Amino acid sequence: MQDFYILQRTAKILNSDEIRRWYLTVDMLAPDNIIMGDDESNSFMFAMQAEEYIYMVPLVRHLTEVEAEQIVEGYMRVSEHDFDIETSNVYRANADLAHPFETDYQISVDAKNVLKDAYARQSHNQWIQTKMHEGYRYGLKLNLKEKTHPAMRPWDELPKEYRRLPESSDKELLDFYSANISKF
Repeated sequence: MQDFYILQRTAKILNSDEIRRWYLTVDMLAPDNIIMGDDESNSFMFAMQAEEYIYMVPLVRHLTEVEAEQIVEGYMRVSEHDFDIETSNVYRANADLAHPFETDYQISVDAKNVLKDAYARQSHNQWIQTKMHEGYRYGLKLNLKEKTHPAMRPWDELPKEYRRLPESSDKELLDFYSANISKF
């Protein structure tokens, strides 16, 4: 077996979307550059042991308990099947059920930036939908009487002065990721 890894054990054969969800959860919630390989050659291992299927992501070092808990918590939010998670330093998700890791989130800077951008885009699109239901349309200037607004256009076409990123905690970003995982 790999020297350093995080793996999922389950009695279920995961489909390609579920495997992708597992890998992306590890990729987004683990520390930067911890997955073995580079962007083009990351490896993923699949095996069967007794009656369980093993989905393993090789790492370049052991995960700390806090890092492993973060991945477990994130994966619990996006999976619908029974599973156990194990790391190469033999951390098990159910080893200390009294440990309150649900409120201590730390997301890597790169993953946070990706999530913040996606969150801002979605928030902007929701704002546009709300304004459209109120009768607003695009206009060069804000005019409450004529219901025109210069920000009523796609996010990528907005000038920087109109791009306001909503304030969001790591928990809110993780919730956003959980609710929109198919878009990543």
